[in-house]
This record gives sequence, structure tokens and C-alpha cells, in this order.
Amino acid sequence: MKTSPPLHLPLRLECRHYRGDRPCAVGIQGVCPPACRQYSAQGHRILILKLGALGDVIRTTALLPSLKRQWPQSHVTWITRPAGVRMLRGHPLIDRLLPFDTETVCHVEYEQFDLCLSLDKEPGPTALAMRVRASEKLGMGLSASGATYPLNVEAAEYFRLGLDDELKFRHNTLSYAALIHAAVGLPYHGDRYRLYPTAVQQMRATELWSGWGVQPTDTVIGLNTGAGQVFANKTWSPDQFAALARHLVVRPGWKVALLGGPEERVLNHVLAERCIGVIDTGTEHGELEFAAVLQRCQAIVTGDTMAMHVAIALAVPCIALFGPTCAQEIDFFGRGEAIITSAPCAPCYRRTCDISPHCMDRIELERVLNAVERWTSPGTASSSSSPATPTCVLPVLA
Repeated sequence: MKTSPPLHLPLRLECRHYRGDRPCAVGIQGVCPPACRQYSAQGHRILILKLGALGDVIRTTALLPSLKRQWPQSHVTWITRPAGVRMLRGHPLIDRLLPFDTETVCHVEYEQFDLCLSLDKEPGPTALAMRVRASEKLGMGLSASGATYPLNVEAAEYFRLGLDDELKFRHNTLSYAALIHAAVGLPYHGDRYRLYPTAVQQMRATELWSGWGVQPTDTVIGLNTGAGQVFANKTWSPDQFAALARHLVVRPGWKVALLGGPEERVLNHVLAERCIGVIDTGTEHGELEFAAVLQRCQAIVTGDTMAMHVAIALAVPCIALFGPTCAQEIDFFGRGEAIITSAPCAPCYRRTCDISPHCMDRIELERVLNAVERWTSPGTASSSSSPATPTCVLPVLA
């Protein structure tokens, strides 16, 4: 049901710049001029529901260039958790970022969308997918009995990967980006997912690195020491990171920097004390400021975690260590590699594990050192100085 503007006011409610509660986004004062040169119809209205882990939210942005190819004149709304809103802020292919909260649910249920992409399998977002008004819904939905199920035939394989360990661990060869494209019936052209730290955040990161004594010509290797607590043994032990740091920090012109979030505060402080010359970059950065800090690295060593996806999104060469999780779903887009444990029980996605030595203990220091050498050698790869522009051509909006 479409609602006409009251009192015959010249309002163009379908314009992407119209806001209603304040002057429009391009600065037009008062009501809409009859022949406004800034008018731009929203076109195909797309809603993306992706909350999940922050790393999964980042890599789901691989869909955005494909959506803009399919519908050049389109308006993309993305609903995610507050951390995801902060991380994706400034993305040029997202028109509106909304937190998953009561206020958002109230108004998006009233809006009309042409397409809803539901990419989580949890009850909250799948229930919202069923409640919103959209001409087409793809991905995951929720039954009246509270069970998640695929809304379209193409999403069945993506759904099955969560139910069948043999399929996920042994047979699937597709990356996550390829899987979600297939699930919503979009052709995949291999676009890398991306993040966009602001100029202010990049300047702040430059100031921080300078304060830590890093010169523009220094080679910086980042060691991301954490990997969350959901699955057991997703990261190397502190002793292994300490051994790696000691090997790298003695090289002329090289700096070793510890990266992490609040959960790694104590660990990184202890490692910095144990390894003279290693930089503790702090663990209280905001999401995009963390990305801006990481962007200075020539390479990072990390487990399968958010920092890995940040590095991939910024084209920073990434050496990722895999034990309990699947490496084949990760595409480094030619800017890194996976080092996979030799443990026969991996992958497993177990929440607890009492095996000792565990799968990550079986990743040898020499393998990681050799990988760092490869990705810092001239002509192999180098980190970007700024976020790259999208590989698709952005539509010119009349």
C-alpha cells in the first residue's frame, strides 16, 4: 500500500536523499522543488539481514558489487548489530545501515522492499525476514514451529553446510563469498570484500604508529593473538607467538606489532614484556580505527578471526593459521595464504577440546616464518596505502 503525501505537499518520498525529519541529504531546504536536479529515485529497494559474527558480516559485503551490477539503480539497507554498523560505516555501496533493535524492527516492518536477503540462521534475523514486506525473499527463513529453513531452492546447499559435517569439512570447495552468491542466485565475479576507514581514522593510525617509533620505511609484521572463545583452539599459544616475535624483531628495519581486542589486553601486555622491542598497539580501538591501524602492516599472522577478514578487506597480506575451522571457505584474493594443521581430527568446530598437544600446536614455527618471508619479499605483495575503490562501476544517479 502506497501512502500519498498529505496536503498535496510537493514531497518526493522515494528520493534517496529525502529524510523528512531534517533537510535532505544534499542540503535542499524546505519541501522538494518541482524540478530538483538532485532527485534520485531509490530504485530497487534491497534489505540485507546479516548479524552474525563480525568477520562474517565483513565478508558478506562481497555481495554488494554483484547487487549493484544486477540493479544499478538500487537502495541497499543493511541491518546488523551495532559493532557491524560501526565497521561497515562509510561503505559506498550501502545506502542505510541500521542496528538490529526494537526501533529498527518497528519501521522496517512497515516499509516495502523489492528484495530481502536473509543470510543468518538464527531465530531473530530469520523471524524478521518473515515479517518484513518484500516482493522476493531469499536465503534463510523461520517456520511457524521455530525452525530455520531455506526460503529458495538455491539456498539449500548453503543451508546443508550447517547440518552435514562431512559436506562442510571434506567436500565443499567453494569460498564463503561464492556460497552466499549461489544461495541468493547471483553470479559471482570474484570481487573482494572491502572496508573503508575514514581519512580521520587513517590519520589517527598514522599518528599512533609514529608514536610507537615506526618509520615510514619500516616493515611492520602484525601478530593478531586472539580468535574469540566460541570454538576451541582457534589460535596459536602465547609461547608460539613469542617465539615468532623474537625471530622477526631482530631483523634490521622490521617492527613486530601485537594486535587484538579487549580480550587480548593482558596477553599482549605479557608478550610485549617477554619480547623486547615488540610493540603493543593497544586493544581498545574502535572497529574501523583497528582496521586503519592494521592497514599499516606489510603482513599479519592471525587465526581464523575478524582480523583475518579485516586484512583481506584491506588487501593486507595475511598468513592465517587454521586448526578447528575450514580453510577452504576463505578466499585471500591473491593476498595471503592458509597454513593448516596436520592434526587428523581437524577441522572439527568443537566448543571444547582436551587433546594435548592440540591442532594449533602442530603448526610449526618454520612454516609460519617461511610464509612471512614469502609475503614480505619484493614483488610478492604489499599492503595498500588506502582502501581500494569498488571493482564494479558505481551507477550514475540522475
